[in-house]
Amino acid sequence: MEVRMLQREEHGRTRELWERVFAEDTKEFLDYYYTVKTLDNEMYVIEQEHQICSMIQLNPYEMRINDSEFLTHYIIAVATEERFRKRGFMGALLQASLKKMYARKEPFTFLMPAAESIYHPYDFRYIYRQRGGKVCGSKERSVSHELQGNIYEMREASEKDCRKLAEFAEEILRESYQVVAVRTEQYYRRMLAEQKSEHGGIGMIEKNGKLVGSFFFAKEETYEIREPLLKKGEEEALPQAVFWLTKGNEAIFCDGWNLDVHNIKKSVTEERDRPLIMARLLYLPGFFESLRPRTTFSFTVEVTDPILEENNRRFLLESDGTKIAVSTAAKENDTDRQISIAALTQILFGWGPYTEEKLPEVLQKDLNKIEPADGVFLNEIV
Repeated sequence: MEVRMLQREEHGRTRELWERVFAEDTKEFLDYYYTVKTLDNEMYVIEQEHQICSMIQLNPYEMRINDSEFLTHYIIAVATEERFRKRGFMGALLQASLKKMYARKEPFTFLMPAAESIYHPYDFRYIYRQRGGKVCGSKERSVSHELQGNIYEMREASEKDCRKLAEFAEEILRESYQVVAVRTEQYYRRMLAEQKSEHGGIGMIEKNGKLVGSFFFAKEETYEIREPLLKKGEEEALPQAVFWLTKGNEAIFCDGWNLDVHNIKKSVTEERDRPLIMARLLYLPGFFESLRPRTTFSFTVEVTDPILEENNRRFLLESDGTKIAVSTAAKENDTDRQISIAALTQILFGWGPYTEEKLPEVLQKDLNKIEPADGVFLNEIV
């Protein structure tokens, strides 16, 4: 089989396969996707009988890990025509795309799995749990313009608000998270178009003329809110945003929130905390160097990676207590230094407790000298 990267002008050829495999997606959404998202994404395909029978798509995101920024790609639309399945096409596409991203020195890649078991053999592991729940609408504290210090005003964002939304999100997310997609004006322009394709938009929450919250919303049978970002102390704005959106006391799902729900407990009818995003480490020097040391150290770690041959080496990690330097060390027959790429992914993203494989105690102690990037906030879905 031959894996081929499509030229930009060929991207539209994959829409027919998408429509057959992901029949639940609407025409409006696919019109948006194949007009906007395919402008700068990558598509890898396998062709049989003069047609595309299997594909994988990579959508670019600027990612911040602590104080470093990298280009990363979100894996989406992993699909094979039913009669061509069980021939190894998906594995070939995944491996080809992983090698391409490694060659660009991308530190990791990520996806939202249809099932964990599909990606586990390729060393993807969960790194992000999404918090959320059902919230009832409430109009409390938003009844009178005479109480200026006690009122939230909601409005729907337009393109001219995208810079303001990006600046607000960057301020909120930098305070609490280590791994996030960088928020820019262009990011919010795309998100606005994406939400509109799903009969929604972006909501803005203002108080005394200042932006104190934002959220994405969409509507199928009922409204759903995604990623409500609120300044600390403004949690009460969320039930009011639900009331504004639904025009009533209806309870709707609000997922990917950053808030402490204690102050709105009476409005939350259901909470959920679910594993959502899996990731795989790629270019290890870049990822190691983006992490923060807890102390000074010098130790080696020998990585085993069944897909990316370049990762099968011994790395020397050194720190003066402020940053981490990475170099290659000579391999030795020392099992106390060995770790799989899958285990390293979960440990460095702080997903625990880690129980998948028994690690040498000395290596565990050394890796604990590195602060894991466990403040992950990834709610991107396409």
